[in-house]
Amino acid sequence: MLRWHNAVMIGSIGLYLAARHYGWNFASYPAGVWYFNPLTWQLLFVFGAWLALGGAAANRGLLQFRSLYVLSIGFVLFAVAITLAERIPELRQTVLDAIAETFIPNDKTNLAPYRVIHLVSLMFIVVSLIPVDWPGLKWPIFRPMIRCGQQSLPVFCVGLFLSFIAHFVLEFASVGVAAQLLVGAAGLWIMTMVAYYRAWSKEVDKGLPSGGKLPKGEAGAEP
Repeated sequence: MLRWHNAVMIGSIGLYLAARHYGWNFASYPAGVWYFNPLTWQLLFVFGAWLALGGAAANRGLLQFRSLYVLSIGFVLFAVAITLAERIPELRQTVLDAIAETFIPNDKTNLAPYRVIHLVSLMFIVVSLIPVDWPGLKWPIFRPMIRCGQQSLPVFCVGLFLSFIAHFVLEFASVGVAAQLLVGAAGLWIMTMVAYYRAWSKEVDKGLPSGGKLPKGEAGAEP
């Protein structure tokens, strides 16, 4: 990725298309397959790395096309309508059968192409509206979000674990709106604390000499 990021991006797209076409996935115990197919979801991770390593800068000229901005907004609004139609029977009746058969049920396991388009549309809208040097990005209210982004891997892993706990709590305790808001807020708070802790621990590790041990004079008195 560091040397040939374009080639890796092309290979990722090829793997994504092949996995969807041939139905590739990993087996799950005791039966079935992985709910998030890693052979397709890898596309999002590689895409993010590709953007960071020059892809975003090379394609920044696309922001000048107002038509892409309008299409992105239109697709996001369409996605909202389809998502609501999947959950509200009255709204589902207003959707054409041909459209419903394509987007309902939502193929999350194999990362349907329209989910990729949805992510790219959101990204295009945000980048178009918020300049990279916008002063608001330094506001204190955004610091927890930025910190979580900087520590995305531990936050992601903790989030997976918390999702099981949240499901258990809501399944056996309460399914009311207040309970869902409380559980969601608690999960966000825990993930944010994990992000701040990991950032702090990395700074501590940087200050340690090779081997990770403090010098004898700084390690405290001998017992």
